[in-house]
Amino acid sequence: MTSIAELYALQETDLAIEAARAALADIESRLGEPEELIAAREAVGERQEEARAAEKRFKEQEFLADEVTRKIEPIEKKLYAGSVHNPKELEDLQQDIDSLKRRRGVLDDDALAAMEALEEAQQALRGAQLELEQISRTHGAEQEELQSRKRELDREIAASEARRAEQTPGVDAGLLRLYDRVAATRQGRAVAKVEGGACQGCRISLPTNLVQRARAGSEIVQCSSCERILYVT
Repeated sequence: MTSIAELYALQETDLAIEAARAALADIESRLGEPEELIAAREAVGERQEEARAAEKRFKEQEFLADEVTRKIEPIEKKLYAGSVHNPKELEDLQQDIDSLKRRRGVLDDDALAAMEALEEAQQALRGAQLELEQISRTHGAEQEELQSRKRELDREIAASEARRAEQTPGVDAGLLRLYDRVAATRQGRAVAKVEGGACQGCRISLPTNLVQRARAGSEIVQCSSCERILYVT
């Protein structure tokens, strides 16, 4: 007959396998890219788009201001070259220059505002990139640690399963079915030690005769409260 000690040892193996599998499942759920990293990468993409748009606006405003400057230069050259003597024509040239300079002043202000917006967009982009780099470094270190722990758990599970394969052939088939049935309803703990006259599975005090029968080891004795198989060391 299978000793309860052997059955208890089998339970310890099963509990070790269950705990390792639970830890492995937790690790596997944490492998890959977390939402924080994905969000940080998306933020960098958004800041890049904003920076590109700001740079485009700045260049457009700068081009418009330069274009007005290019229009002013030939008029000023004609005005100050001394080739025009007609007062009315000279007055018209001066008015054209004044109008263009006012226009350029507005465009210069717009270009300055666009440049400031560009600098702000570039600063925001650098901040987003820095945050992404920091999150990536932290995530990379965490992933390496998780992968290392995953390999350890894989080895632990393989070793425990090999140990279980050696333990189960020696267990009576009927007792194994009872063990599996009780374990399914008691969080994997089908065998409970008896200490101080109480079942350590449910902490209920046991009748003396029940403890004596369990200690004798000649039969399978179950707790009258939780139905766990009693093991007296």
